[in-house]
Amino acid sequence: MLTFNSARDVRRALDSVRDFDEILICDGGSTDATLAIAREFGCRVIEQDARYKNPDNTLKDIGGLRNQCVDAAKHDAVLILDSDETISEELKDEIAKVVRAPSDVLVYRIPMRMIIGGHVIEYSSNYPGYQYRFFNRRSGARFIKPVHNKLAFDKKICIGTFIHPWNVFWDAKDVENYTARSFKYIPEEVKSFSDLSVRGYFSYFVPWHGRVIVAVIVKTVRDRLLHPFGACMPLKIEIGRVRFQARLIVEMGKVVFAKRKAL
Repeated sequence: MLTFNSARDVRRALDSVRDFDEILICDGGSTDATLAIAREFGCRVIEQDARYKNPDNTLKDIGGLRNQCVDAAKHDAVLILDSDETISEELKDEIAKVVRAPSDVLVYRIPMRMIIGGHVIEYSSNYPGYQYRFFNRRSGARFIKPVHNKLAFDKKICIGTFIHPWNVFWDAKDVENYTARSFKYIPEEVKSFSDLSVRGYFSYFVPWHGRVIVAVIVKTVRDRLLHPFGACMPLKIEIGRVRFQARLIVEMGKVVFAKRKAL
C-alpha cells in the first residue's frame, strides 16, 4: 500500500486486511497520523524510493513504487491495495483459499466496486472493472507505466478471476474533481506513445479510444434505462470518461502530426 498523509482513509483500508500475515506500507513522508495508524495494525513501513518521485514529493512513477513494494514483500503472494480502498470479506475468503491451496494459477483479476458518499454504485460503464491486484511473485509479473500503471506478465501464465470485489471509496469532492484530475494524466499517457506513427495513430490509437467512447456512452444509456439513477455511476463521471478519451485522441494527434511536420 502506498501512502502519503492518508490518515483520513487508511484505517478503513488496513482494517479490511488486518488478518493478512504482512501489511507493507510504502510511505512518502507522511506528517499526519498515517504512520501512527500503521503502527496500530503492526504494519511494516518502508520509505518511497526518491527515484520514483518528483522534487515536490509528488509521484513520478507509480509503477516503480509498486514494484518497490513487491520486491520488499515478505511472501510471494501479493495483494496491491490503495489507501482509499478496501477488500470485501468475501474477497478475503477467496484469497485465503488460494493461499492455502496453491495451484498453477499465479495471477488473479479482481472486479471493482465503487462506493461514493457511502452509497454503493451498482452499475457503471467501467464495471466489472477487472484489475490484476493479486499475484504470485513467481509469475515474474511487474508493474509498468508511470501512471495508469498495469501489471505485465507472460501471457502463457494461468490467470484466475475472483468473484467478489475490492472497494473504491470516493466522496462528492472526488466526483466534482474527476475530470480535472484525470486530465492531468494525459501528458504522461501521450508520452507513453511517443513512437506512434501517423499510420498507427489512425489504424490503432483512434479506433481503440473511439470504441471506448462508444462503449461508455452505450453502457451509460443502457444503465439509466434499465436501473434507478441512484444505483448508477454519477453522470458527471461518465461524461468525464468520454471527455478524457476524446482529449487523449486530440492531444496524441497534435504530437503525431507535429512530429511528421518536423520531418
